[in-house]
Parts: sequence; structure tokens; C-alpha cells
Amino acid sequence: MNKKGQLSGLSATVTALILLGMLIGVGLLILVAFQNGNYTSTAVAVVNETLAKPTTAGITLATGAAANQGVCGAVTVILNSTAAAGQIPIALGNITQSGCVIKNATDWTDYTATVRYSYPYTYGASNSVTTGIGYANTSISTLAQTWLPIIVIVLCAAIILGIIGGAFGGKKK
Repeated sequence: MNKKGQLSGLSATVTALILLGMLIGVGLLILVAFQNGNYTSTAVAVVNETLAKPTTAGITLATGAAANQGVCGAVTVILNSTAAAGQIPIALGNITQSGCVIKNATDWTDYTATVRYSYPYTYGASNSVTTGIGYANTSISTLAQTWLPIIVIVLCAAIILGIIGGAFGGKKK
């Protein structure tokens, strides 16, 4: 008689757990894809957003970058904010833009620390579909973060106890 633990009964359980985990993972990916695909595109124009002057390291346009799935358009106007009512435009010749990050080829010394930016951006506005799917994603992720580690530990303990019990609890001849 073989006194080693019987592992043949565990393979079905382990396979079922792996399949269950894969189904939950694929389900979450599908929910996220549906949520991201159902936003309503909305165009907005930002006028006179006050930020730091662009540097060689770059600054980030706050409103467009903070919008849900925001995509910043090209800056249309930069105004010196210390001028009377901020109406003196600053040339855009040295400005480069990548997404919502604005860089200047050289540091500006003749302008104050803050300037005003005007630019368009497009973002995905939430609607009832995206809000509902977002609630489902939040609920499932909270459930996974809270209970999944506990379930995995309990199942691992059960498997280990099953192996030990099979090894030491076998019949003797």
C-alpha cells in the first residue's frame, strides 16, 4: 500500500479554482472595456487657466490632464498674467506640446512665474452605463481585495491538511 498523500483527488479542485479565477479575471477585463468604450465624448475649451510658466522640463495643463480620459488639444493662447487684465499674448514659437505637457525651448526670464493658458480638450463624460459598470468594478475589486486572500489561504491550508491527512491517515496492512 502506498502511504504517500493521495494527490489525485486534489487535481479537480485545483483545476476548478484556476478556471474560476480565470473567469473572474476575464469578466473584470470585459467590464473595464465596456466602461471605457461607453464614455460620451465631450469637447471643452479652457480659457485663462493660470499655471506656472513653461520650462524646459515642462509643466502639465491641469484641467485637461485631470479630466476623465482627457486629451489636451494644442494651446491656442498664452497670456502674461501680470499684464493689465492679462491680455498681452506670449509668442508660441518656442513651445512644444506632448499631450497635456507644455515645454519651452528656453527658460523665460522676462515673464512672471505664472501665465494664463487657453486650450481645448476632449474627455469621456460619464453616463448611466459607465457609472453602473464603474460601481460593479469597484464592488468586485473591493471583494477581491478583502476576501480573495482569505479564501486562498483557507484553500491552501485545506490542501496541505488533505495531503498530510492522506499521508498519515492511510490504512495499515
